[in-house]
Amino acid sequence: MLQKFLKSSLFALLLVPALLNLCVGSAIAETSIDEDRLDTVDGMRWAGSGLPFDEVVNIKDSLVNSALGKVVLDRHGEDRSGGLFKSPFDSPRPGRFVLVSLWGSKIEGCFVKMIVQSAPPDGQADLEDLVPKFIELGIGDQILQLTQSQATKPRGFSGKYTYTVYENNTKYTRSSTWYMTDTSFAISPDAANMLRTAPEKEIRARLTFANGDTKVFPIGKGNVRRWQEAYSFNSSCTGSK
Repeated sequence: MLQKFLKSSLFALLLVPALLNLCVGSAIAETSIDEDRLDTVDGMRWAGSGLPFDEVVNIKDSLVNSALGKVVLDRHGEDRSGGLFKSPFDSPRPGRFVLVSLWGSKIEGCFVKMIVQSAPPDGQADLEDLVPKFIELGIGDQILQLTQSQATKPRGFSGKYTYTVYENNTKYTRSSTWYMTDTSFAISPDAANMLRTAPEKEIRARLTFANGDTKVFPIGKGNVRRWQEAYSFNSSCTGSK
């Protein structure tokens, strides 16, 4: 009897860590953010510095702390600055390019927002050419296309920045200009449902800009999975009456 009891106890002890790992692995880490921190009326810091990426984020009213919605923030960066180490999110530098995207639903409806930030090699860009006209997402064997929202006009910003270079073992400070656009996209209940039920795997998205240029970028399976919760806050995508 004692031997049988010891075997059962040992099995239970071995099972507990496995169960704990299963619970931790399936849990969705959450944090909260005041709605006003997502407002880009004055632009956004390079690469969304300080924002909570790759999480399901509760959107709170800045005054009374009530729940307004949920959002998942994703970003993609490219660094063609010529440096040895690629770090597109650190700061603007000639040749760096960043996409920050917001996916979610609020009390008044569902939303997708795309923020494009570019530090051109020559410091020159046309803001209109950085406004994406539509987004295409490959979900399963279908392509979901989202077009610009007619209710929210794109915003454009530009700003000066400085960076350092080394030439002949001497450090120099240079200045240039980086650019940013903020574009909202219309999303219907059917489109939100496609995002909410997307297979849990990395998907590819394509932006088509006003000048016809395109940019293909990945969205990791972790954030695709998080869409399920972000778009469930208001699954009908309609405002309360």
